[in-house]
Amino acid sequence: MLGLHFSSSLKKQLFISYGKDWVLVIIMIIIFFGIDMIAPFHREFSINDTSLMHKYTENESVPVVAIVVPVLVIAAVSLGIRRSCLDLHSGLLGLAVALSLTIMMTDVIKISVGRPRPDMLDRCQPPQGIENPPLLLLNYTICTADHDTYKFKDGFKSFPSGHSSFSFAGLGFLSFYLAGKMHLFDQGGHTYKSFVFCFPFLGALLIAISRLHDYRHHWTDVFVGGIIGTAFAYFAYRQYYPSLAAQNSGKPFPPRFNSPSDLFVHEDQTSDLESGHGDAAPPAGGGPVDPGYGECIYPDSINSSTRLINQVLPPRYQSLRDHYKPSAVSII
Repeated sequence: MLGLHFSSSLKKQLFISYGKDWVLVIIMIIIFFGIDMIAPFHREFSINDTSLMHKYTENESVPVVAIVVPVLVIAAVSLGIRRSCLDLHSGLLGLAVALSLTIMMTDVIKISVGRPRPDMLDRCQPPQGIENPPLLLLNYTICTADHDTYKFKDGFKSFPSGHSSFSFAGLGFLSFYLAGKMHLFDQGGHTYKSFVFCFPFLGALLIAISRLHDYRHHWTDVFVGGIIGTAFAYFAYRQYYPSLAAQNSGKPFPPRFNSPSDLFVHEDQTSDLESGHGDAAPPAGGGPVDPGYGECIYPDSINSSTRLINQVLPPRYQSLRDHYKPSAVSII
C-alpha cells in the first residue's frame, strides 16, 4: 500500500511560509508604535465650537475584550470542538492580521487628518478673554498648554476612533469566524445562528459608544472607525478561510504547498493509520485524528484513500490526486 508522508523540507517550507505572515504582523505593530510618536497635523478650530467644549477625563475605557474574547473563543472551538491545529493557527493568525492592519492604518489616518477631539479646548487651555475673529479660525498656537505633551498631541487624533476600529476588527473577526463554523448562509433559516453572529458585533458597538460617553470622539469618528475595523476583519478572515457562502465555510484553507515535488510518496505494507504506528495513529475509541496541518480525520469514516488525499492536498494538485490512489494515507 501507499503511504503519503510530509518530508522535512515541506515542514520547513510550511514554517517559513506562515512565519512570513507573523513577521509582517510584528512589523505592522512596530510601525504603529513608530507612527504614534509622530506629532499629528494640527487642524484649525473655533473656540466658539460647542462640540469641542467637553471636559477632559483622565480615565477611559480600554478594549482588551477585543483581543481576549476572540482568542478564548477561537481556542475553544478549534481545540475543544473541531480538534484542529490548523484551525487554531489560522484563526489566531487571521485575528492578528486584522488587528495589526487596523491599528496601523487607523493611526496613519489619525496623524494625517488631525481632527480635534470633543475635549480639545480643555486640553488647549486658550487664554482668558480671547475671541474668535469673525469668519476666521484659530490654530494651536493660541493654546497655553504645553504643545509637546502627549495629552495635547492626542487632542488632534479624533478621526477615526482607534478604539472603535480595534474593537470591530477583533470582535468582527470573531463574528465572521463563528459565521463560517455555523454555516450561517447555508439557506437553512436558523435564526439562532444570526443571533450568535451578532453578539460580537454588539460588543464592539458598545465599546465604540463608550468613546462617545468619554467625549473622546465625535459620532462620525466612531462610525468610520467601525467601518475600517469591519473591513479589515473580513479581509483578514478571507486570507485564511473560504467565503461564508461556500459549502466548506469555516474550514481553513489547506497548507501552503509550493509544488508537489515537496511531497514524498512511498510504498508501505501497512499504513500508520491502520497499524496504529506513527504520529497519525488514531486515539482509543476511534476519535478524530488531526494530522497537524488539516482538519480532524475520523479513521472509521474513511472508505477510500482518495477521500483522505483530497483532505490533505489543495485542489490545484488534481493530477497528483488522480495518480496516487492508495488504500490508506498517513501524515507525519
